[in-house]
Amino acid sequence: MAPLLLVLLLAGDPPAEVKAEPARDIQQPPAPQPQEAAPPPTTEEPKPPEPPKDKSVPPVGPPPPHTGVKATLKAIPGDFAHLPSWRNTGILAGGGALALAVHPVDDDVNAHFKGANGFFAPGKVLGQGYVLVGISLGTYAFGRATDNRVVSHLGMDLLRSEAVSGALTYAIKLSVRRKRPTGNCCSFPSGHASGTFAFASVLWRHLGWKAAVPTYTVASYVAISRLHEDVHWLSDVVFGSAVGIISGRAVTHHDRHFYGMQIQPMPVPGGGVGVMVARSFR
Repeated sequence: MAPLLLVLLLAGDPPAEVKAEPARDIQQPPAPQPQEAAPPPTTEEPKPPEPPKDKSVPPVGPPPPHTGVKATLKAIPGDFAHLPSWRNTGILAGGGALALAVHPVDDDVNAHFKGANGFFAPGKVLGQGYVLVGISLGTYAFGRATDNRVVSHLGMDLLRSEAVSGALTYAIKLSVRRKRPTGNCCSFPSGHASGTFAFASVLWRHLGWKAAVPTYTVASYVAISRLHEDVHWLSDVVFGSAVGIISGRAVTHHDRHFYGMQIQPMPVPGGGVGVMVARSFR
């Protein structure tokens, strides 16, 4: 029996082969990509706050650091250097053209005002040089005494404008030597008109139009009063007014202009001083 069992066992089905499954590929997780460094946040520099506009600064600008007598006298030659400019040339040319236009009616206008009442009589005094210079000196002295540079600057400019207008007026008078209606010399241009209009021009630049309107009105009144006194022709006061306006502008226009150009000294790298010339279109 034993051999038979052994034969049966050997003759039985062989054990099934276990098929080994191929090893599956194990997917590795993707390697982490290096992240680009984020740019640092841009922080805008805060803009400095704009300084508030100082409404107390007049159109002429802040007062100079020195308003003493020495500074006033030293500034006068520079005022004559400020006279040449396109705008002043236009004002003077306009005044000359208007004076020529009214010249034919000089006699008729004087005859009309000669018979006027005493309304224009105070103009003779208001336009006198000693009155205008006295007001200027009083303003200047008050500003110096109270240590108010704004007031002393105004008085300083008023004095300088009278110096410029007076010099221009008498230079033209002695050059033209036009006879007055009374027959005396010298009529052209009117000193009363030039002085009061220079005064009004300075007040306009310092105090604005609120002061300019009454002062230009007074200047016009003084100019017309010269016709009432029969000491000037209409053409005299017209051109004198233009002379006064450019005199006031020369004093209160503090940039160095020469026929529309600014001429200013400037340092040169390496030592020395140069001159910068800039065209002004204002």
